[in-house]
Amino acid sequence: MPVNVSLNINAVKEKLLQEWSKDPTKEAPKAIADMKLILAGQVLENSKPLSELKMPTSPDTVVTMHLVIRPPASPKPRDKSHGEAGKVSKCSCVIV
Repeated sequence: MPVNVSLNINAVKEKLLQEWSKDPTKEAPKAIADMKLILAGQVLENSKPLSELKMPTSPDTVVTMHLVIRPPASPKPRDKSHGEAGKVSKCSCVIV
């Protein structure tokens, strides 16, 4: 997804959320607060502009960032007699 280096991290997250919500078959995060962008092992601050990051800025350069998404809160089980057998783990990975 091409982005302008004048954008800040929050704007990039908004753009990701908009693109994601276009496909009804994919479960998108509920809010920007549920997303973390990571570059070179560091979680990026929402207010930081892309231009301040130490990365190549030529138009043909591809920069890989990791996107971590907080999973939606699961409903609390009403009956605890089922124990661990009733739990279902859901994990997904998205490459943008």
